[in-house]
Amino acid sequence: MPLQFDFSENKILVVGDVVLDFYLFGQINRISAEAPVPIVDIEEEEYRLGGAANVILNIAGLGAKATLLTMIGEDDSGKKVIQLLKESNIKTNHVLTSKQRVTSLKTRIFDDERQVVRFDKEDDSDLNKEQEQELLDEFTAIVKKEKYDAVILQDYNKGVLTKKIIRQILLLTTKLNIPVIVDPKEYNFFEYQQIDLFKPNHKELSEALKMKIDPKNINSLRKAAEELKRKNRFDNLMLTLGANGIFIYQSNGESYIVPAKAIKTADVSGAGDTVVSIAALGLANKWPLKKVAQSANLMAGKVCRKVGVSPITLKDLK
Repeated sequence: MPLQFDFSENKILVVGDVVLDFYLFGQINRISAEAPVPIVDIEEEEYRLGGAANVILNIAGLGAKATLLTMIGEDDSGKKVIQLLKESNIKTNHVLTSKQRVTSLKTRIFDDERQVVRFDKEDDSDLNKEQEQELLDEFTAIVKKEKYDAVILQDYNKGVLTKKIIRQILLLTTKLNIPVIVDPKEYNFFEYQQIDLFKPNHKELSEALKMKIDPKNINSLRKAAEELKRKNRFDNLMLTLGANGIFIYQSNGESYIVPAKAIKTADVSGAGDTVVSIAALGLANKWPLKKVAQSANLMAGKVCRKVGVSPITLKDLK
């Protein structure tokens, strides 16, 4: 059966950490007299949306109805996030702001297409109790008002997805029978219980389980998946393996590697966001997981050929 590429009726809710990415592109032509460091003559600068906001751009770019729930700071970076979302026709009425939060800002400097340095300005502390309740109240109102095909929890360990928020969201999505897809990070890795689709990468899973996992060995991957299943009780696992493709472990016990095509990689930023976006829409449209992984591999490869975070479109997928 051919895949359904019309996502216009799908509604996806993304909850998680938003990052503002700032890119400075230039050329290194000389070494500083002040210290033995290169001087980059900046020729171009650009702001882009990262984290959960990049997932939203992917979902919207694929033609689905995308809703973003997050909390950012009432600072210049936060205002820039709002501006960029509006420019991309993404509604910002569920982007909560707080004077007590700092919007995550990642600045990268490039010499041509080679990244020279990155520096971050952020506060990754958890939301306080009042902020937690505000976000949970917003989530409850959203999911009771609209019928969502899937919820993506996009965790970058920047403080939005606290343990309490994760538990409360999972209780409500279970009650309302909404599928949940999780892109986890280390702090809350084992808080995500009975998820419909769990999507860590190889490094994250190895560190969480404290296991050496061979990404090319199916038995090593199965052993890790079975250990994780005992801890997280997920339905399906989609483990991204970089150049080695994607490992699938399904609720029926079936497991396999979907290989990726070898490409020349410029930048892996945003590849995971692309994978989780396709996974959510594939799940919403009952695609076989193998087809989801094949599509995700191709689109992640397309993203990795570009410098910086770059969302995909429906035209790319078709």
